[in-house]
Amino acid sequence: MSQKETIETNPKKRIYQIDLFRFLAALSVVFYHYLFRGYMADNLSNLHFSEIGKYFKYGYLGVDMFFIISGFVITLSIKSRSVKDFFVSRVSRLYPSYWLSILLTSAVIWMFGAPRFVVNLKQLIINLTMFQNYINIPSVDGVYWSLFVEMKFYIFIIGSYLILNKIKEIKLDYLIYSWLILSVAYVFLNHLFLFRVLDYFLILNWSSYFIAGMIFYQIFKTKINTQYIILLCITMFISIFHAISRIQNLELHYNTTFSPLYISGFIITFYILMLLVSCGKLKNINSSKLIKLGLLTYPLYLLHQNIGFIIFNKLGTESNKYAILFLTIILMLFVSYVISVFYEPKVSSYIKVKLKLLTTRYCQKRG
Repeated sequence: MSQKETIETNPKKRIYQIDLFRFLAALSVVFYHYLFRGYMADNLSNLHFSEIGKYFKYGYLGVDMFFIISGFVITLSIKSRSVKDFFVSRVSRLYPSYWLSILLTSAVIWMFGAPRFVVNLKQLIINLTMFQNYINIPSVDGVYWSLFVEMKFYIFIIGSYLILNKIKEIKLDYLIYSWLILSVAYVFLNHLFLFRVLDYFLILNWSSYFIAGMIFYQIFKTKINTQYIILLCITMFISIFHAISRIQNLELHYNTTFSPLYISGFIITFYILMLLVSCGKLKNINSSKLIKLGLLTYPLYLLHQNIGFIIFNKLGTESNKYAILFLTIILMLFVSYVISVFYEPKVSSYIKVKLKLLTTRYCQKRG
């Protein structure tokens, strides 16, 4: 959900379809929040879209698609990279849009959000680190929870893999096997304290998606074979198991029903789409124009929820709710475009240059 990678091995093989999937996943989350979550729970929105909201209640699964894409993209991006290069790449890509989104969201909350939405200065400052969940500080916007999951993926999985590779070269398949074995064991042993601890560090509740993304990359890099098909089937079943296990909490929270069949269907569709991409079967939609949609995804995801609900609550009425919905989505897309085109590239490049200098000096001093 959170990468803005330029996915390519060379310009002719760039996978623009993933930019499209990323955008559609983000849009599904936007519709889920605006048309279902806002009025169904937690008193977030004055506007009710009950007549169509039920058709978008599965939009939260867009985040699951984000995690599959993250596994694919990050595996591609760590090819021939050191720990230092990976650190610089992640920080320079993730933080610029995140910082601006926090500042914009906080400003809107301070001016118009009370009493439903509140944020204090301490909360804002700690949120800027992206590590607020580690010390139980509330996020400025609830959508940041997925960044916490992805940060664990970067730190505990990819970071450990790159560090171990400095000692002895390890095949990526070994990482996939070992993480998948623990993920399977967690399904049966999640009640044990040891596996609750492992889940905290190895995100075993969500690991199947990241592992699937890594397998899809291996297929893209080489070719599909029986081994990878078996591994993908295992990850898919684990993904479906955990998704269905969350139904009870969803139904209690929203006081409505969720279909295991629909949830399973969406997840299977995600896997099929990524498999088609990995096997080069969707080249007919591999247009360079799609990157513009991909660039919108990260700021759109970060900005839309609380700011959108505040707009609904301040300006929306039952008589104009669809007009406000349409204009809010257009506004979010426009702001996301401005950020992705005029702000993020410049700030990201600046941070990357500075971090490279700092990390190089640090390594030289240690050496």
